[in-house]
Amino acid sequence: MADTATGETWTGETWTGWRDFIIESRIPESEIITSFVFRPADGKGVPRHQAGQHLTLLIEPENGPALKRNYTISGHANGETYRISVKREAQGAASRWLHDAADAGTRVKLMPPSGTFVLPADQERPVVLLSGGVGLTPMVCMLEALAAQTPGTPAHFIHGTLDGTTHAFASHVKRLAAQRPGLATTIFYERPRDGDVAGRDFDRAGFIDLDWLAENTPLAQADYFICGPLPFMRHFVQGLAARGVPRERIHFEFFGPIEELLDPQTQPAPAAVSPGAKVAPMTHAKPFSPGTLTADHIAQALIDSNADAVVASDREGLIVLWNPGAERIFGFSEQEALGQSLDIIIPEPFRARHWEGYHQTAASGVSRYGAGDLLAVPGLHKDGRRFSIEFTIVLLKDADGRVVGMVSTIRDVNARFEETKKLRKELAAL
Repeated sequence: MADTATGETWTGETWTGWRDFIIESRIPESEIITSFVFRPADGKGVPRHQAGQHLTLLIEPENGPALKRNYTISGHANGETYRISVKREAQGAASRWLHDAADAGTRVKLMPPSGTFVLPADQERPVVLLSGGVGLTPMVCMLEALAAQTPGTPAHFIHGTLDGTTHAFASHVKRLAAQRPGLATTIFYERPRDGDVAGRDFDRAGFIDLDWLAENTPLAQADYFICGPLPFMRHFVQGLAARGVPRERIHFEFFGPIEELLDPQTQPAPAAVSPGAKVAPMTHAKPFSPGTLTADHIAQALIDSNADAVVASDREGLIVLWNPGAERIFGFSEQEALGQSLDIIIPEPFRARHWEGYHQTAASGVSRYGAGDLLAVPGLHKDGRRFSIEFTIVLLKDADGRVVGMVSTIRDVNARFEETKKLRKELAAL
């Protein structure tokens, strides 16, 4: 079992790249959710995160490929440790490893906290924290931050779950709400068990609904922070907007194209590419002479002269090929991009959903976005602006048919997208 640190707090800049951490403890929060507390292996402290941010976790099992996942930080910022809370998913390789194999002393690697779904430090308007299922993890962190305020922002923590067996952080949330005036909680159980007692374990039976929300929260004043399964998100993001809550006061943690959230007819789609085994970095072919033209020469010429971005990543999602078109579209030079995570070109709110699709594609070996189908998503430029892109995927497989990487051809369609929006607006005005 590895040594743990002595509680030194962080005083310097945030770190870059992967950093070694040790699981200090694991705490069961419900029958399906367990919390894991990470302490730096070097004995030093950690930068204080903002409530709502997440960590990128690298797991390296003894038997199996490396796994990279994003998990929201569920504990308050103490300068010493980070806590995540993970639901055990039957088909989730990382969540199963954490629940079944990780214990106190287990080593993992973490990237620094990141994310823009955060509670502002200067929040003044009333806050409604609305969550379903394991979507409560950022809300618990936000509630901890709100409970520490004196005087504090009025806040209402509203959570829906199946029953008492799936209800995580029950006593912790009650304690936080009791710390100061102005903090309220309402817990919904979809199907309470015989042993679940109303008024003690939960407040209301059934689902959270918009009518109840309109009657019990200040629609005209509050900021709404929402996190949960896709149907939950659609219902409340669309519903609150329909009831007049301005878009700038509806904040959500959602990983995927915004259209999936705003259009009930849109089905979730796999994301572009994913994390595991290595693909060797691709090098530029030497100039060829007449009579020596090969498929490799042709492929390299197409990559180098293509106006579209051609980006290849290994199974872990690290960039191994970055053509001139990619530099033109995204702004990063080849030197800046190689070896970096695909996160550098993915807007923050869409990263976790992207990696979920990436893992699924790598595991199944199947992608619909390689046979003429295009996926339209927002891209992220080096200067921080978002723009519209479309791409297709080619899966790179080894001799056994296992996916070891992916290549994407990416086109900047922002001008076309803006022109279409303009045309629709003009037609609507007729």
